[in-house]
Amino acid sequence: MKKKLCAVALIFTFIFGTVGQSITADAATPIVTSSKELHGVWVSFMDYDSLGLANVTKAKFKKNAAAFLQTAKKNKVNAVFLQVRSFDDAIWMSKTFPASSYLSKKASASKTAAKTYTYDPLEVFLTAAKAKKIEVHAWLNPYRINQSHYLDPGLASSRSRVKKAVAELLEYDIAGIHFDDYFYHAPVGYVNTANRGNVYPIVLSSAEKCKQVNTLVKSVYKQVHQEDDMVFGISPQGNVSNDINAGADIYTWLSKKGYVDYLVPQIYWTNNYGSAGTTKMYTDRLNEFAALRKNSAKLYIGLALYRTGSSTAGDPGWRLKSNNLASQVRLLRQKKANGYILFSARYLYNAESATERSNLLKLVK
Repeated sequence: MKKKLCAVALIFTFIFGTVGQSITADAATPIVTSSKELHGVWVSFMDYDSLGLANVTKAKFKKNAAAFLQTAKKNKVNAVFLQVRSFDDAIWMSKTFPASSYLSKKASASKTAAKTYTYDPLEVFLTAAKAKKIEVHAWLNPYRINQSHYLDPGLASSRSRVKKAVAELLEYDIAGIHFDDYFYHAPVGYVNTANRGNVYPIVLSSAEKCKQVNTLVKSVYKQVHQEDDMVFGISPQGNVSNDINAGADIYTWLSKKGYVDYLVPQIYWTNNYGSAGTTKMYTDRLNEFAALRKNSAKLYIGLALYRTGSSTAGDPGWRLKSNNLASQVRLLRQKKANGYILFSARYLYNAESATERSNLLKLVK
């Protein structure tokens, strides 16, 4: 049985092709219908502190989560992608994984989250989001253990560990499971969970990496779809060749059934890219991903809210223009993409992004 967040049973039906609906016993009140775009924001582990969610009491967490969600609502956000697993940890009452050190200073690798937190952060956040009619997707980094070491994607033990986290999360009233773009990316080496002291390199072809990752992806897709009201999606890098080299099989995910319900390429460049500011990098990458979509998977675009108004080396468009995001949304609509997700939550408060956000909101209903 899923954990219920209110006395009256409230079921989140997340129908494929929609962002979701909340249904009571008396009536259905759509949060986002199939005719509307997904307007999302990622809440990274790096955002916890700035949003007032780290090292606080339950009352303070609840208050600050509600305040953030109100800000999100003002920015027309209808879906939050909350990072719940960053480093083989948990921001829920897990009996398997340790608490997030970015959420609690009492976190310890030798103690589970259930024995660390005095309240369930995920459940409190979900309750606050439900009050604002905002969908919440559980965002997991599947393999990363710390900044240097990752689980070995080729091991059954690694897959079992990731699926255990997914199973625990499916007990909550979330809209779905969301993976980010870290696959075969370990800076130092890979780890066998049966022997955490054994760190080793992995030398595989891109095809072999994709095969190993796809074993997990197909398995998680099937696991998630055991719940009628859940979806599963992945947010890869915005560079297809980099994705394939790291085992993120964009070609398969966007052409065959049984892998993902949606894809969110992180297209974090402007159309004034390069030293001369003349390369239409955003459009080029958008066209590439749109052309690859051969199945019914939704295509959302990850947009770089964090770069707006900045002086980014090699991409002067962020500094030269204040309508980059608005222009990018217009273009993704032309390509029949289904919405966007902004990275990341703390930049909804950033003064440098204010004009960009204002211009974006003019396009969003």
